[in-house]
Amino acid sequence: MSSFTEENERERLEFVRKWAEYVRTHPDQEWSHQQNLIINSALQTASMSKEHYLSMKTMKAVDEARERVKKGRYVTLKEAKKRVGL
Repeated sequence: MSSFTEENERERLEFVRKWAEYVRTHPDQEWSHQQNLIINSALQTASMSKEHYLSMKTMKAVDEARERVKKGRYVTLKEAKKRVGL
């Protein structure tokens, strides 16, 4: 198993442990509302066409890039191409 896979599995198990603890220590209405948001989001994403999903993902990436530029955290076109191997 690669180190990425092992790390991913470790993080997932840690999340499950934390979520189980949260469910045990918080009222049903609180955690079930949060879980409902996650499930609805997953169902919405699953029902999207490939094009719609990619469009949404692209818009999110553009928004994130704009925020990085506003904060002065960006690279030149030359550096960006170098990072992606162009």
